[in-house]
Amino acid sequence: MTNKTGSDNTHTQKIPKTRLERGLSSTKIAARIGTNQVRYLMKRPFLSKEGRNTSREQRDRENAQTLFNGLALLKGTALKAAQMLSFEHELLPKAFQTELEKSYYQVPPINRALVRKLITTSLHEAPENLFSRFDTKAFAAASLGQVHRAVSKEGLDLAVKIQYPDMRKTIDGDIQMLGMLARPMADFKLIKPALDEIRDVLLAETDYLQETENIEFFRTHLNMDRVTIPTPDPSLSSDRVLTMSFLDGQILSQWLKKNPSQEARNQVAQTLNDIFIRSFYELNVVHADPNPGNFLVRDNLCVGLLDFGCIRRVRPEFVAQYQELIQLDGTREGYLDLLTRMNFISKDLAPQAAREVLSAVIEMGTWLKQLFQQEYFDFREHPDFIARGRRLGAEFHRLSRHIKGFPPELVFLDRTRYGLTRLYEQMGVKIRLRNHYEFNDGIRASST
Repeated sequence: MTNKTGSDNTHTQKIPKTRLERGLSSTKIAARIGTNQVRYLMKRPFLSKEGRNTSREQRDRENAQTLFNGLALLKGTALKAAQMLSFEHELLPKAFQTELEKSYYQVPPINRALVRKLITTSLHEAPENLFSRFDTKAFAAASLGQVHRAVSKEGLDLAVKIQYPDMRKTIDGDIQMLGMLARPMADFKLIKPALDEIRDVLLAETDYLQETENIEFFRTHLNMDRVTIPTPDPSLSSDRVLTMSFLDGQILSQWLKKNPSQEARNQVAQTLNDIFIRSFYELNVVHADPNPGNFLVRDNLCVGLLDFGCIRRVRPEFVAQYQELIQLDGTREGYLDLLTRMNFISKDLAPQAAREVLSAVIEMGTWLKQLFQQEYFDFREHPDFIARGRRLGAEFHRLSRHIKGFPPELVFLDRTRYGLTRLYEQMGVKIRLRNHYEFNDGIRASST
C-alpha cells in the first residue's frame, strides 16, 4: 500500500470539533470560492474567448485547491465528501477532480500525541505495550481516520486504522455545513444529491467493531482466487481502532497513473466486477463504496479490498426481484406487475403517469442490457455509455413525484453498480459483464 498522507509539517493542525468551529471553517472556504467566482464573472465580459477559458481554468484551479485544503483540515464527513465527489467525473471540472483525488492519499495527519492518546483510550494500553513497533506517522488516509504501520508482538506486519476524534458528533452538522460550502459552486444542483447520501454511509462507518465483523464475513464467504482480504485482529481493535494485516500494493487510482497494459487493466476490472456479482447474488451483500481508494492492486494483479465500513446486506426476496427486473423482456405489462410488487409504484397510479414511469424504466433497462448483448463489452467502443445513462437518470428523476418509494437496497445497489461501471469506462477496459444471473434467452434473442 503506497497511498501517503500529507507532509509532516502539517501534522499539528487542530481538527475543528464543535459545530461553531466547523461552521466558521466552512464559511471561510465558501467565502473564498464565492469571491473567486465573483472575480471571474466581473472579468469575463472584457476577455476574449481564449482569455475566458484561461480565466475559468484559473478559477477552477484556485477553487479546487481551496476546497481540498479546507476539507482536509475538517476531515471526517468533509473528507468523505471529497472522496465521493472526486469520482463524479461528469459533475466536476478537471481541476476539482485532480485536487479531490488527493483525499485518497495526501491528507494532513493528526497530531502524533493525539494518535497515542486515542489508542491508549480505546485499547486501554499505550501503543508501545501493544505492538513491537508502531509508527506514529500515518501512511494512508481513511474516510473517517488514518492508517498507521505497526508490527505485532509475533512479528506480523499490521495496518492500524484510527478514527478521528468526535466523528459521530460531527456528522449531522457536517451534512448541513457541506451543503452551504458547495452552494457557491456552479454545479451545486447536481452535486447536492451526491452529498445527501453521505450521512447514512458515515454513520455505518463509525463502528469499527461492525467493520471487523464485515471483514470476517467476506474472508469466510467470498473465496475468490484473485481477491485478497486483510485479516483483522479483534484483540487489538475496538469501536474506534481497527487492526488488521498489512497488504502491500497501490491504490487503484495511483496504479492507473502508471499506465498499466490493456491486459492488466482488463484483468483488474474483471476481478472487481466478479466481486460485485458474487457478493450480491450469492452472498446477498453489497460492498457499497466503489471508490478507487478502496481497491488495492497488488504485484500479481490480485485486488485487495481495503474498506468494509459501507457494507449493505440485502433481502433474498429483493435479490430475486432485481434479477427479474434485469431479465424482463421489455413488455409494459411485465414491468408494471414487477414494479408494483416491489412497492415502487402504487396500484392506483394514474394511467398517464404509469405510462411515463414505465417508459423511463424500460429505457433505463434497455441501456443497462447493452452490457450483456455481447460476450465482452469494450468501453473504448462506447465512450459515452455513462453519459447516456446520466441523461436517462435525469429524465427518470423528473418523474420521481410518481414514485411510491425506492427499496433501500436499490439505492445502494444502483450507486455501486453505476460507480463500478463508471470506473470501467474510465479504465477503458474490455471485460465480460454478461453473467448467468442476469443473462437469459430473452436478452440473447434481442442481441441477434
